[in-house]
Amino acid sequence: MKNQRLHKLIQAASHLFFPPVCPCCGRSIGKQEIFCPKCLGHIHRVHPGEVCPRCSKSICTCIRLNPCFSLVYPASFYDGSIPTAIHNMKFRRHPGHARLLGKLLTDTLRAYQVGPADFDLLAAVPMSRRKLRARGYNQAALLAAAVARQTGIPFAPKALTKTRETRAQHQLSAMLRRTNLKGSFQADPSVNGKRVLLVDDVLTTGTTANEAAEILLSAGAKRVDVLVLATTRSQIL
Repeated sequence: MKNQRLHKLIQAASHLFFPPVCPCCGRSIGKQEIFCPKCLGHIHRVHPGEVCPRCSKSICTCIRLNPCFSLVYPASFYDGSIPTAIHNMKFRRHPGHARLLGKLLTDTLRAYQVGPADFDLLAAVPMSRRKLRARGYNQAALLAAAVARQTGIPFAPKALTKTRETRAQHQLSAMLRRTNLKGSFQADPSVNGKRVLLVDDVLTTGTTANEAAEILLSAGAKRVDVLVLATTRSQIL
């Protein structure tokens, strides 16, 4: 109870001294808003039944991907205001945007009628140590932490780690993406028997999420679902 009161006080103080701004354009927004009205109008939220529930694409790619994860919960399509918001969070030193974008993920879980009773823990797609030092934070971990605070699903920061450097996935073809990450993730034994919700920012080919899910399942995870801010309409941008 004390921790909850302290968290509310800190949150109130942060809103007072650091008013929230739209993660896309930087305009001031209300406490209950995620985007300003203009940027919100350029976001295509993905609704249950609008895409394949397994690969999250408008035209199913499950035969090609053969996903290890069970379901994907995408908040939106990767177009309109969303790419700018994600770029600002990742590359323009705005880690605070993860708190707002975490609300978008939490709203997505509600839309799919998914809650704390459905998962034992949250895991984030990890970054290598070198990239983490260079950026200073892992945006997927910040998003997962925000979802954890808002839903009560525990976040396990060490559930999944990256053990070696790899090339950036967005620089590679679909075929090279499938081999680039092989053997680069490691799951903690604590995931054994757990239902895991894996959090990331964007799902393009699904290769990263698939590799992470495979490693989690091989470590004994009972089930892995994926929660993402955005999915591309087709497999490749």
